[in-house]
This record gives sequence, structure tokens and C-alpha cells, in this order.
Amino acid sequence: MHRVHLLRWPLGLVVFLPLAAGALGEASATDEPTLNQDVFHHVSQVVWVVKDLDRVVSYWEHLGVRDIHRDGVVHYRNLTYRGKPDPATVKQVTGHIGSLEIKWIEPVRGGRFWRAGLLAHGDGIRVLSYEVESQKEFDEQVAYLRQKGVGVVVEDNWEGQKGRGRAAYLDTADGGGGNTLGLIYNPDRERNPLESVGNDYPLGKVDHFAWVVNDVRKVDAYYTNLGFKPFASIDHAKMQDRIYRGEPGTYEMWLGWDRTGAAPREWVQQITGPDIYVEYGKKHGEGFHHLGLSVTDMDAAIEKMTARGAPPSQSAAWNTAKGKGRAVYVDTEPYGGVTLELIYNPS
Repeated sequence: MHRVHLLRWPLGLVVFLPLAAGALGEASATDEPTLNQDVFHHVSQVVWVVKDLDRVVSYWEHLGVRDIHRDGVVHYRNLTYRGKPDPATVKQVTGHIGSLEIKWIEPVRGGRFWRAGLLAHGDGIRVLSYEVESQKEFDEQVAYLRQKGVGVVVEDNWEGQKGRGRAAYLDTADGGGGNTLGLIYNPDRERNPLESVGNDYPLGKVDHFAWVVNDVRKVDAYYTNLGFKPFASIDHAKMQDRIYRGEPGTYEMWLGWDRTGAAPREWVQQITGPDIYVEYGKKHGEGFHHLGLSVTDMDAAIEKMTARGAPPSQSAAWNTAKGKGRAVYVDTEPYGGVTLELIYNPS
């Protein structure tokens, strides 16, 4: 048996093997590992697991995601889950929104991590992965998080054209509001990726990432305990002009903001509803809720998205010294479990 190599993206063919115990041991034996905040500055990839890949990808392609590569059937022959062999076969598609790579995966056989997520939460983004620059940096971050009590759920090694690549999914979902952190070392990765890859407006660049959580302060405390900076703020969001499913809305939320990365991360705890966060929580539990996209013309963006099959589901507004900002969610959730938020912010 042999592996099939996709030249676009080695991580499209990840083969999961145990991390070299010796390498991790050497890193921790010579230097006390520390958290490198720079590693977690830029999200390079999301792993998006779905039950019906063709249906989901066709929808998002119709919405305007043009940079799509259908990888076909991919065999993860040496996949491991919590240290045990877990070979898997999946259907896989790769896409981009700006510099963010999307890996859509539909498990066919095996793959306990992906299958367990589908069973417990339905379709959705399961992993946000961050790139490191070297094997040493990869080892140091895994070793640091292990000493903080965070194990490795899924592991990967593969031989690329320029050396050995590695990936790890870290066991942060339970404490971190449904967010699994991933690490990638890919020697074949193209550096300085373009921010725009020709998608249709407004799918040009991800402005922020957001989760629905049960207790935003507990999530803040969890990441702070791991060594990350505390949330920049936890705001009581009671905005103006609230609309939910075409009717006046009364919803309020606590919003926890992590602004240390290239794109902010938002943690949403619902206070009063109904709203789309309540809908999500009932259907999926804690987990990834939406991708935020900045727009320059909100009305034009709404018109385009509605025409493509994503009408507004919820909206609100706020006033600043520079003008009135708007946030409009479009109803993409039925096609993959992820909502898009359009944001016009004059400040």
C-alpha cells in the first residue's frame, strides 16, 4: 500500500502517527518549555467536519468560495486517536477564505475524532490550527501544554518534499468552550499566502472567529491558566435595532474578546433570547458558531448573500463617534453548522 501525495497541500493527506517520544523528551529535558504566544497569533487552517460533503461544499461554492480543490477520497492509513491506531477513509475538499485554509472532511470509515464530533455536535468546525516554524518549536509547544495537563488527541507525521511534517490536535475542547487547538509544522507550506484568492464579495477575508459557550468567564480562566493572556474584555452586549428571524429581538449576550491574534476571537454566552445562539446551543452544544467578515457596503452584501441562498437570520446595530455600526448574520448554518456574520464597523 502507498500514500497518495497531493502537491497542493500535504495536510490534505495527513497520516497520523505517534509523536516521537524522544524528541519531546529532549525538548523538555534541556529547557523548560514555555508558551509561545506568537505561535497562536494567526489561524492557518480550520477542520470542518460534515455528514454530507457534496451538499455542503456545493452550497458554499454557490455562496462565492471559488478557491476549492476536491481532493477526493483520502486514506489516513496510520491515523491515531489518543495513542491508539485509528485508520480512516474520508472524502475531503480544500478551500480558502482569504489566507484561511478550510479542510472539509466527511468520514467514510474510521476516524474516531471526526465521527465522535459529528455524533455529539453535528456538522461544524472542530479544530483551529496554528503553524510553527520548526520541529523544535512544535515539540516545545506540545511539551508545554502537556505539562499544563493538555494531552494530544490526534497525531500526525508525514514525509513532505522538504522534510517531515507534523500535526497535533490538542485536548482543549472540554475546558475551552468546544475549541480544539491544533498545531502544524509543514515544511512544504507556501509562506506569505495571499489575503485574497478570488472569492466573490464579501468572502474576501475572515475578520474574527466566534464560539457559543455556557460560561464565558470559565473559558477565560481556562486559557489564562494555560498561559494565554486574559480576555481583553467581557462585554454585556445589548445593542440597538435588534432583529431575530424578521421580528424585533430582545436578546442579550456576554461577549468575551481575545484580541491577541491577527483576527479577534469572540466567546458568546447568551443571557436572554430567543436568538441564533440559543438555536445553536440546542442543536450543537458548546462549539464554533460563526466566521466574521468585514464589509464596506452592508446593504449590497446582504442583497448578494440573500440572492445566493443565505438570507439574514439576525441583526443589530451600535453607534460610535465615527458612525453607526451593523452586524448581520446570514443563515448558512443549515449547510455545515457554521454561520457567517457580516460586519460594518466605521470605527
